[in-house]
Amino acid sequence: MSINDKIEYIDIADSEQLSSYFAQIAQLFMECFGKPLDKELWEWAYQLNPSGSPLVSIALCDGVLVGHYAAIPVPLENDQGKISGFLSMTTMVSSSFRRHRLFQILATRVNNAIETIGKPAVIFGFPNDNSAPGFKKRLGWVISEKYKVVKVDADSHAKCVNLLKTSISKSSYTLELETDALINWRTNKPAQEWTIQNGVGLKVFDGGSDLMYLKEPDLFDSIEVKGEINAVLPVGDSSELTLAFPYRFGYRTFGFPDGDQPDFFVQMCMSDVF
Repeated sequence: MSINDKIEYIDIADSEQLSSYFAQIAQLFMECFGKPLDKELWEWAYQLNPSGSPLVSIALCDGVLVGHYAAIPVPLENDQGKISGFLSMTTMVSSSFRRHRLFQILATRVNNAIETIGKPAVIFGFPNDNSAPGFKKRLGWVISEKYKVVKVDADSHAKCVNLLKTSISKSSYTLELETDALINWRTNKPAQEWTIQNGVGLKVFDGGSDLMYLKEPDLFDSIEVKGEINAVLPVGDSSELTLAFPYRFGYRTFGFPDGDQPDFFVQMCMSDVF
């Protein structure tokens, strides 16, 4: 019997069922990332999300968790309405099972669950250099390199404001933060609280802040720049702005007309989750 014959796949769409696997998930997390899994953070992302239960597919071999792929629901909106959004996160395969296509198999099972919704939906994420080729080649993701985290200061503020105004339209999808439940959840990530005031969400730290959320792109003009602001901007290949750190956005759509690719207003609140 081959290893593939011994692997059992389980699809989970219930937070309570998922919690029964936490100990094994934490063990695989330690193997893959070399650090403990923060249970409070895990519960915040997977158990307390007001948008609903996660979609998770796991692989077991002789009862041991050897693969994990998950997406949590995060609704997206533009001026025309809302669609189902899912943030891809915590992709893990045990080192002894990385030649058995588990990443592709588990991700496909989650994608199939999203597809059964029967309405336009998007799964998205922020793959690193190692994982981006796999998402593109094996899962059919569109990988965009145009978004970067930029250091915005008083001198570059006006240029960045204009960049947002000319690059983002009212049809661009971004994270929905309209209800108290969503706002309270998203702004109260364990140990990383921030606030939204007058449609602007800033996470303040010594010497500057992270621009987490803008209800409207034009609101960037209203921010008083104190120190430096780290902001996600669609700078493309421009070298005129100072980059803070690498950033990459990827996605796959479901239920959109053939050839119809949505636009996005990518913001830090969409990625700074886990």
